[in-house]
Amino acid sequence: MVACYDDFAWFYNLYWGEEFHSAAFPILDRIWLRRLPPGARILDVCCGTGLLAARLAARGFPVTGLDLSEEMIAFARSNAPAAGLLVADAAGFGLPAVFDAAVSTFDSLNHLTEPPALQAAFRNIAAALRPGSLLAFDMLLEEAYRTHWGESFALVRDDHLLTITGAAFDARSRMARAKVTMFRRLDGAWQRSDVTVAERCYSVEEISRSLALAGFGELLCYDAGDLGMAGQLGQGRTFFVATKLD
Repeated sequence: MVACYDDFAWFYNLYWGEEFHSAAFPILDRIWLRRLPPGARILDVCCGTGLLAARLAARGFPVTGLDLSEEMIAFARSNAPAAGLLVADAAGFGLPAVFDAAVSTFDSLNHLTEPPALQAAFRNIAAALRPGSLLAFDMLLEEAYRTHWGESFALVRDDHLLTITGAAFDARSRMARAKVTMFRRLDGAWQRSDVTVAERCYSVEEISRSLALAGFGELLCYDAGDLGMAGQLGQGRTFFVATKLD
């Protein structure tokens, strides 16, 4: 699975990360950032190529980001040079309880395809937070997988192209998969990569229960479309803000 995100990192950095976080940052500012104290230490879980970490650092927040993909972190070091960055698994990391807030964006937690892995991620995040800290994250719910997930997509440029073919959502297994084929011309030669991206659809009840078991209390839910995230990015997406208990 790590190789999937390593191969995909260049495309994510070039196109998707900035598009998503341009739409998501005003939402995070409204429901989460404004509730943080000045200079709050923030943990960015599944930080990708560091585009959110860079925005947070520009606001004056000390940021530590972690991601399982070494290639994603390599881009993050360029995009967010002020952030501390770690190659680490969301379901397997351990950090001291020195953070005042945590965040995870772009349905990253849906990529934890086994419920114990999601529960472990929430436990790890809780262990790194001070009491009363806020965790903000977004996840795709069933509406997203039953609507646009199965649609095909293609992007063609002079020196690269990408196609995405989504499979139908499997309601029984709660799994959705998409096949990604990429071509890049590097040093005069075309190189091909094929990866399969898998996500799991969790219900709000499953998410809430996993958070409670990890030591989080109050949970606020916000529909992305209602907060201005238009089109497919917002469809079926919910933002959550959970408070770590004392």
